[in-house]
Amino acid sequence: MQKETLHKSLIRDFYRRAVAQGDTAFAEQLISDTYIQHSSALKPGKAGVLEALNLMKQMPKPTATATPFMRLIAEDDYVVTNLRFDWGGRQKVVVDLFRFENNQVAEHWDAVQEQPETTANGNAMMDGDLPSEDTALTATNKKIAVEFYQRIFIDRQVQDLPEFVADDLIQHNPEIANGLEGLHAYLRQPSDTKSTLTIHRTISEGNFVVIQAEGKRAANPIMVYEIFRLDQRKVVEQWTVESRL
Repeated sequence: MQKETLHKSLIRDFYRRAVAQGDTAFAEQLISDTYIQHSSALKPGKAGVLEALNLMKQMPKPTATATPFMRLIAEDDYVVTNLRFDWGGRQKVVVDLFRFENNQVAEHWDAVQEQPETTANGNAMMDGDLPSEDTALTATNKKIAVEFYQRIFIDRQVQDLPEFVADDLIQHNPEIANGLEGLHAYLRQPSDTKSTLTIHRTISEGNFVVIQAEGKRAANPIMVYEIFRLDQRKVVEQWTVESRL
């Protein structure tokens, strides 16, 4: 079995068995003894995850949406998941990033946001296309997306947007309107993230590219996960989830 396929299967089972069904024995096997936790919501190490899973057994289960597992994107030792669920009457959107080592989860990052009641584009934060199975363009799309992010979001060379973005861009960032013009208007606003954003890693599969970057919003350090779908060498759909560090 291809490494990425195996890793996606293991993560899918982790959500279904360990998170949804409380199977901590499965989690015990899947998580490395040297596991590194970057989520501020959990205690450090493997023990922190197992403690959280045991606490979840005692809590009312969240109501899953019709499609709680929206995406699984994998490259090499990394798996990115996008999901949404209802908790306490509020819909949460989540990006989880896992790193594997010897087929065990060795490291984890995440970002969680509430789905706002209204958005600038009328789209939910986790709706949209799923990754294609065709990985022939993975490397090409990754190169394009990294150059796009560097030139547009970091260097703010907004005049170059038409080179990278389709006119009918579908937008899921709640603060940005649909279309190339919506992104253009957003990027023309003053931003304290200019020159402070740094790309940490990029995970790509087929027509999807995930960029993990660190920057600031209102002087607060943040971790940003940008997810782009490309078609014919242009970005045609964008998702954004971020969290404070």
